[in-house]
Amino acid sequence: MIVLGISHDLWISSAAIVINGKVKAAIAEERLNRIKKYKGFPTLAVKYCLHKVGIKIDQVDLIVNGWNPAWHLEALNTRYSSQSRWRAEYLYSIPNNIISIKDNFNLKETEQNFKGLGPKIKYIDHHLAHAAGSYYLSDYKNALFLVADGRGERHTATYGTCNNNKIKVLDTVNYPNSLGLFYSTITQFLGFIPDSDEWKVMALASLGTSKKNKFYKKISKIINVDKDGKFRINLDYFGFHQPDVFGKKFYSEEFKKLVGISPRKPDQKLMVEHKNLAWACQKVFEETLFKILNKLHRQYKKNNLILSGGCFMNSVLNGKVLKNTPFKKVFIGPCPDDSGISVGSALWGYYNRNPNSKRQLNNHNYWGPEYRGQVEIILKKFKIKYSRLSKPWVTAAELLNRGKIIGWYQGRTEFGQRALGNRSILADPRNPKNKELVNRAVKYRESFRPFAPAILNEDVKKYFILEDEKIVKFMEKVFQFKSFAKNKVPAVVHVDGSGRLQTVDIKSNKKFYLLIKHFKLLSGVPIILNTSFNLNGEPIVCTPNDAIRTFFSCGLDSLIIEDFLISK
Repeated sequence: MIVLGISHDLWISSAAIVINGKVKAAIAEERLNRIKKYKGFPTLAVKYCLHKVGIKIDQVDLIVNGWNPAWHLEALNTRYSSQSRWRAEYLYSIPNNIISIKDNFNLKETEQNFKGLGPKIKYIDHHLAHAAGSYYLSDYKNALFLVADGRGERHTATYGTCNNNKIKVLDTVNYPNSLGLFYSTITQFLGFIPDSDEWKVMALASLGTSKKNKFYKKISKIINVDKDGKFRINLDYFGFHQPDVFGKKFYSEEFKKLVGISPRKPDQKLMVEHKNLAWACQKVFEETLFKILNKLHRQYKKNNLILSGGCFMNSVLNGKVLKNTPFKKVFIGPCPDDSGISVGSALWGYYNRNPNSKRQLNNHNYWGPEYRGQVEIILKKFKIKYSRLSKPWVTAAELLNRGKIIGWYQGRTEFGQRALGNRSILADPRNPKNKELVNRAVKYRESFRPFAPAILNEDVKKYFILEDEKIVKFMEKVFQFKSFAKNKVPAVVHVDGSGRLQTVDIKSNKKFYLLIKHFKLLSGVPIILNTSFNLNGEPIVCTPNDAIRTFFSCGLDSLIIEDFLISK
């Protein structure tokens, strides 16, 4: 069975192909059209997925979209349904009129069937797609799931159970009570872009402190969690739910009075009060979700936990879940944000029809295109001097050991927002200056933002303080370094002594594993600095052309692209 999953008109558009329960291809549209955070229809991504598996669209059995428009038909909208601008809008107006005079309409799933198209089109709830995108990539048979983000169709949080390939929704929290939009409000107040720069607030929070923090108690009173694990937000302090009144401003005048400071301008210097507000926001965000999870565990008594949705792009929170809740195991997929909706939709489409099928587990997310046979042709075309390498991982490790900052481009591109060793910028973590140098001369971004340590799987417990977790493949969790390690690898240690962990094993990425292994032989350290191969404001590189252009546009010393070395 072949299922095409689609995510569009959301945070980042993407497409994915699942065949018999296994992800075969997936990519965000931004990687191909080079428009950061592109939200339009993922035409190029769909074409790539079809090409990768060698089929045409009419050979697809089912198309699944991770947003259910039936929720928008629930009430009659005379503005659109009674005055169609063109007759194709009958697809909307007729159901809208019929549903408005019918009781007990099931909104959970919607289906379209166009004769001649081939596949049926199924629309599922946004949060169901989020849950599927983590559950079906895990090895759990049974689990409790929680999805939390800015909002889906009506919902901002959804929890339920996963049992034997079936997902059951138990309850929801509805808009405008939203933890995602709470965090986005603080993001905007601190001078960053909401729905975009939340990870800047997460990084900035580490520079704040609990000592004499005047914001924490005030912010903590905004959110209340009831006995069932459902939360409510005091909307007097927010404006995101009333755009006709507040425009694009997420916070109200009452919020400004509450915190007692003015909103930061984007070009304004970051002061202690901004750092402390970020700390308070992160703290309240974490505590709220821990309260929710603890109450859900007491109620449903499941030890496996599935997390998804944009809120769980917060890797600092993710690394604290096991320590602050009774759950024994937690799984967060490689793409819990909206870019992963296409993968979750496609997986749901397969397992909803085939619930008794054995799970086809994925131990990686290298689902994008590769261009191995094209690299030398492109290098010759642009008359770029290069060397051919027999063991590129050895050369890369030697360059890193000599203090060089390199671009590392291999195989299929990763899916999601994090580079995991196929489209990466790498540096020696032992040099404390590399953190500032990569931020300033390569990534062109804020100096307070940290870089991830990629570490050999067998060495992770030696360097990090962990709970029961030792495999963190997708950079989805932050943990504290052990004391001795902080001085060994200062370039990947954040100001609070933490690191956004990526564990690397030979099965999931052989070349990247061998690179770190050889660097360990040379340096004694099984860790390298790993960050995404892109400039600030651009998508991660996809094609060899993207990599070469980026290499010559920034302060990288060398580029290893497949088996070829380019140096400046």
